[in-house]
Amino acid sequence: MKAVPLLLAAALLAGCSTTLVRETPVPVRAADGVLLETAPLVEALLGLKVTRVQAANGSWKDQVFSAQCVLKGDGEKLTVVFLAPQLRLLTITLTKPHTVTCERAPQVPRAFEPEYALVDLAFVNLDAETLRRAVAPALRVEDDGTTRRVFAGNAPVAEVVRRANGDIDFKNLRHGYSYTLRPVSP
Repeated sequence: MKAVPLLLAAALLAGCSTTLVRETPVPVRAADGVLLETAPLVEALLGLKVTRVQAANGSWKDQVFSAQCVLKGDGEKLTVVFLAPQLRLLTITLTKPHTVTCERAPQVPRAFEPEYALVDLAFVNLDAETLRRAVAPALRVEDDGTTRRVFAGNAPVAEVVRRANGDIDFKNLRHGYSYTLRPVSP
């Protein structure tokens, strides 16, 4: 009988995840004075047919981080899981027409908005033409096959560099963080 209160106390101390469901994703501030509607990005991401595991190592404001990102999309539904060592941080699920469901661990700040993560995912994972259609007219995409730059007017917003070894370097110039994605599996 004493085991039940101990398990309950352990569960309460560990914290519970929080789930957010949005039928219509919220816009994100892509640059000063530029709001990016995210519903077209969600619809474009839903078209991905992918199973991919990537290790992410990066930095933000003198803090380094590492995590894994697992993407699984069948063209109808996309699930993205962000994992830190021995901890699932986030699970974001996209379903038609553009519903965003986000389950976050207690360690993830309450202010986290999943749409910002989706914008980064779109910048890295969508082909250039699909991305251009999804972000127009708010943003402009330049892509030469190796380097992708995203602009709001003339202001750079993000940069993606694809390395010959399969690594991808990403810089979010608006929010000042960067990371390198390294494929863990195809």
